[in-house]
This record gives sequence, structure tokens and C-alpha cells, in this order.
Amino acid sequence: MSIRWIFPVLMVALACGCTSLIVSPRDGELVSGTEALVPVTIQLSWPSGGLGMGPVVEVDGKRVPRSALAFTSSGVSTTVNLAPGSHWVRARTAQLCWICIGGIGEFDYTRRFFVTTSSAAVSLTVTPTLLASSDPAL
Repeated sequence: MSIRWIFPVLMVALACGCTSLIVSPRDGELVSGTEALVPVTIQLSWPSGGLGMGPVVEVDGKRVPRSALAFTSSGVSTTVNLAPGSHWVRARTAQLCWICIGGIGEFDYTRRFFVTTSSAAVSLTVTPTLLASSDPAL
């Protein structure tokens, strides 16, 4: 009798044991907008349900207030205005997990993403004009 089947079954059981946490924008994602400060939607989703505690969301090291988070049955979202450049989001939460010690699994994910703007360039055209003078010497 072969026991080779135990390892794949164990791996599948471990993979399905905890609720997964999906953080958006994803690592390396490019978010673009037309304004100088681009509105970026930060989303955390736990598709299998089971939010335990949290979440705590930080953008570029600043904590997003809990009052700015919109909760649903499968996640949380917020929108922040960011200048073009490199940014990061950190999400921390604890969720129910039947394979974890104490029944709670902790998640602490950091994702780096980039913001760009495609706003139209502003140009200034100067047209010389001849001004009339009231001085007869000119």
C-alpha cells in the first residue's frame, strides 16, 4: 500500500484551511488617473468569509482611520488620493482558521504599487502685441 497520496491531500487541506486575504492594488500594479492626486481604491477581500479581527490598513506608513473603511460581508475598501510615484499598502488582520493554533490565523501583507497621472500638459502661449503710447516722444 502506497502512502504517496497523503502528501498532496495534506497540502490541499492546508491550503483550504484558512481564509485567504486578497489585497488590491496588487504588487507592482500601475494605477493611473487624470488628476494631480489620483484616487486609488484600496480593497481587502476574504472571499471565504471569516473576518476575525481588524483589519488595520496603512498607506505609505499612515494608518487609514477605521471610519474611512467601508465594510461588506466579503471585505473592506477605502479610497485615498495619492500623488504620482511609488506607494505601498499594508494590511493586517486576524481571521478564523481551523488549522491554526488557537483557531486564528494572522495576516500581514505589504504591497508596493505605482501611481501615474495622464493629465493634459498645460501650455502657455505668449503673443506679442503693440501697445499705443500717449507720449509723443515715443
